[in-house]
Amino acid sequence: MNEGIILVDADDASITVTWPPIGKPSSSNPTKYSLQYRPSTSATDNGIDSGGSLLYTSLTTDITTTTARKRNLTGAGHGFWFRVSAATKSKTRVDKSSMEYVGHACRRPFKVLTMMEQSRRMQAPVAKIDSSTASPTPNSYVAHVSWMPYQTGGDEDELFAGFKLQMRENDSNVGWSTVAKCLSGTEVRKKNLTSKHGYIFRVRPVLRGETGGSESNLDMSVCEGGNVIPFSCASDVVGARKGSSGSGSSASNNDLFKLFKSLPNDTLLAKGGSRNIKPSEAFANVDLVLLYASAHWCPPCRKYTPELVRFYRDAKKIYKADPKRMKSIEIVFVSADHDISGFKKYYDTMPWLAVPFEADTRERILSWMKATGVPKLMTLDGRTGRILESNAVGRALDLPRFAKMVK
Repeated sequence: MNEGIILVDADDASITVTWPPIGKPSSSNPTKYSLQYRPSTSATDNGIDSGGSLLYTSLTTDITTTTARKRNLTGAGHGFWFRVSAATKSKTRVDKSSMEYVGHACRRPFKVLTMMEQSRRMQAPVAKIDSSTASPTPNSYVAHVSWMPYQTGGDEDELFAGFKLQMRENDSNVGWSTVAKCLSGTEVRKKNLTSKHGYIFRVRPVLRGETGGSESNLDMSVCEGGNVIPFSCASDVVGARKGSSGSGSSASNNDLFKLFKSLPNDTLLAKGGSRNIKPSEAFANVDLVLLYASAHWCPPCRKYTPELVRFYRDAKKIYKADPKRMKSIEIVFVSADHDISGFKKYYDTMPWLAVPFEADTRERILSWMKATGVPKLMTLDGRTGRILESNAVGRALDLPRFAKMVK
């Protein structure tokens, strides 16, 4: 059990952290957290905020999950410090006493990888529930974890000795633990798993002649140090127990729901972020779902958004007046903004849903959409999740044209 912020993952430009719940949150009244960070300035920096270059910068003041990822981290060879507290009514949170913040459990700064270290990482393993294998412990389950063989085409292939596998309960109080130090194969079945939160796994190759590494370094990095290759990114969560999806959804739109898996609190944002809504409720009886990849910093996006707002409001108005004349439409904003302040400012101008900025789901959907440029408006069948049009930007926002896409 850890009391403080824990490192979950890191690459060459981002760090993912988690922390124990603060206060007494509930499903109806979740705690909002104020999360801050700053670069560590030296090897002796202890993370204290004393002004000047040691002043923390706010990342968010209203996140309700206990996990967050900070992107676009560069430099800071000495690492980064994070701290978190229950949010107050203060807008900036800089007036809060540093004593009210929770710091790192390991009392050391978290480090990003170098570009060389990042290039040597393996792909994340794949973890799935294995229902065909019985688990010896009552009310437990088995996870099948597999990964790709390690092949670089270089000298390291001759030094390969096996794989080191670690797992972590997907709980904000629990760190990583080693499952096996040197596996010869590329798959395992992990039995006796009982956590309702589920588990994640990561793997790295073990090479003969490794020196300078220590598991104690994994408190602040995904690399043990020395000439040891870093661990992979974590697998998707396996074994998490969720509540029923609620009425109004159907099995046929499972592909659509899979697209929005792993959302914080399993909810999308609505009404400019003032309320949350589950995908099963948001897409109940919706014929067309439009994914809108856009960003505040993009002039063409800011020009296109007012047009899309008019289209959205007209579609809602016509459908409400005569459902037979128009198909039901919902739009989801998938932000490509660089920071949360840009996201909030931009989302305030939109009447539709949004993927939370801090959710890894947002980047995964952008990648799935192949949104290498913005704006992009992808049209999906709301009943199946099937792609009907890869990009509607540049075409007329014509209500009858969209209505004809589904029968």
